[in-house]
Amino acid sequence: MPELPEVETVVNELRPKLKNNKIKAVRILLPKMVAMGPATLSNLRKPGEKVADEFTKTLKGLTISDVQRRAKMIIIDLAGKYAILVHLKMTGQLIFFGKKELDKQIRLLNIENSKPVHLPTKSTHVIFEFTDGSKLFYNDFRQFGYLKLVTDKELLQVPELQGYGPEPLEKHFTFSEFEKLLKRRSSAQIKPWLMDPTIIAGIGNIYSDEILYCAKVKPTRRVGSLKIEERKLLFKGIKKILQNAVDHYGSSVGDFVRPSGDWGTYGLLHKVYGRAGEKCKKCGSIIKSLKFNGRTGSFCPREQK
Repeated sequence: MPELPEVETVVNELRPKLKNNKIKAVRILLPKMVAMGPATLSNLRKPGEKVADEFTKTLKGLTISDVQRRAKMIIIDLAGKYAILVHLKMTGQLIFFGKKELDKQIRLLNIENSKPVHLPTKSTHVIFEFTDGSKLFYNDFRQFGYLKLVTDKELLQVPELQGYGPEPLEKHFTFSEFEKLLKRRSSAQIKPWLMDPTIIAGIGNIYSDEILYCAKVKPTRRVGSLKIEERKLLFKGIKKILQNAVDHYGSSVGDFVRPSGDWGTYGLLHKVYGRAGEKCKKCGSIIKSLKFNGRTGSFCPREQK
């Protein structure tokens, strides 16, 4: 699942492309991928032609005023009237092609033997067409993601935007604030604690592994056992790893692709994530893995204590 750096990359690339762009038409190829209103959607939702029609009619002629992010949610503002909420979930992709790029071929999967394809493909479920001739494609192999259209007033009621912890890359997320958060669930293991979005927004399996390696903290450590120097290293690691990942356009692990159709390159810098059984790049020890609530975490037994 795309985490904060990947979603931030999508937002950063889409903002200059979409801002002040007027929607000419919206084509919905799989109706269950869109919704109207703030209500929570089920992964078992059924296609709704009526909702899809209302979605397209409402958007036609509206102008995009901004593209923002909250946690892992993309928020496309529509001239102070509506907002489109996009959650990529496991395999969602937003690809933008300018008018002269529509014949472009891209690889949608970062796996061996993946071939470049033209868009749309069978995994393309929504297409936005703009008056300047450009297009925005929403692809989703597993169909867990969604696009939800809400009014500005409804935006405050969306369940998926409630209850998040602070944004870790914001200036107001200070060490003092971090210290307060550490007092919550102090008996929890540090890796699941980092991945809890009600504590800190946007950190998932990839970056919790990399942050803990950077801080030299074993993922099974209890939050309350961390000494002051370890807490400082952990705070610095959160800022450093996430910003570095954003600077490298995220990690293209499996199916994350940037709106440009290019790959994020931070995956090439991973120290432990996805490297179980390989040698630590620093000390040569074999990277080990453990299960945390069904997720696999990787760590170096020598570097992390």
